[in-house]
Amino acid sequence: MEGRAESTVGERVELEYQLTREDMRQALKARAKASGRARRMRGFALLGVAAFVGASAASLAQGEAPDTQSLIIAGMLVVSLWVLQPWLMARQFHKIASRNGSYRATVDDAGVTVSNTGGSSRLNWTAAPHYAETLNAFVLLSGDKNVSCLTVLPKRGVQEPGGVDAFRTLLDRHIRRL
Repeated sequence: MEGRAESTVGERVELEYQLTREDMRQALKARAKASGRARRMRGFALLGVAAFVGASAASLAQGEAPDTQSLIIAGMLVVSLWVLQPWLMARQFHKIASRNGSYRATVDDAGVTVSNTGGSSRLNWTAAPHYAETLNAFVLLSGDKNVSCLTVLPKRGVQEPGGVDAFRTLLDRHIRRL
């Protein structure tokens, strides 16, 4: 299903869409940038990779053969944290979200309403005080330090010319862009 939307600048934007794995991947990436916990985890992982690479570099500096086990572990850390883990998380989130079929969202001055076959939810702007814009979506983020909640609103749901700009203007009026 493609997407369609009707919008009135400054008043309301309506979207209809189905979430994709790529939507979820971009949303989780945006969430990770905003989350202190995710940044700390990535920092610790970088320290771990540096330690394993450093162990091999120390061996080379002393004229010995590099510690291949450390290099392999460092490589596995990089692949698992920067490639495999985001892909698996996006896949799992998409699997859960796709059970609900098509989504409809209404964004207005009071907040956001999202509905699907599983039900509907209404967020006022204090529940999602921040947003990130990705290539394909607007991602509304909760204000807690771990950014525990997110709402993905794909831009393709907005079909009216200028609708994405109207959507961005509405978000900028009510919440802070990250």
